[in-house]
Amino acid sequence: MVALVILPGMDGAAAPRVDFAAALGPGIEPHVVSYPPDPALGYMELEALARASLPTNRPYVLLGESFSGPIAISIAASRPQHLVGLILCVTFARNPLPVLASMPWLLKS
Repeated sequence: MVALVILPGMDGAAAPRVDFAAALGPGIEPHVVSYPPDPALGYMELEALARASLPTNRPYVLLGESFSGPIAISIAASRPQHLVGLILCVTFARNPLPVLASMPWLLKS
């Protein structure tokens, strides 16, 4: 059996993915990761949480949705043991608005 590790979008919640997980076939075991609602967590902290959720004893496919796409790409790039596939869903591999990188004061609250 292959595990499907689903990393959530920006909302960090697992609830919308439950229906999707239920629709998977019998050969796929879904594992939906939820992120804590702490706004101080950045990509590095969320990636550490995601890595801690990865199966260590069986093959798995990593699905990065929206906000989690870069996290899934980073994990896959490190070639972890048992990873057999990467799925990117409505996401980006790099900053979709690079002009904002030169104006970090706009992103501070």
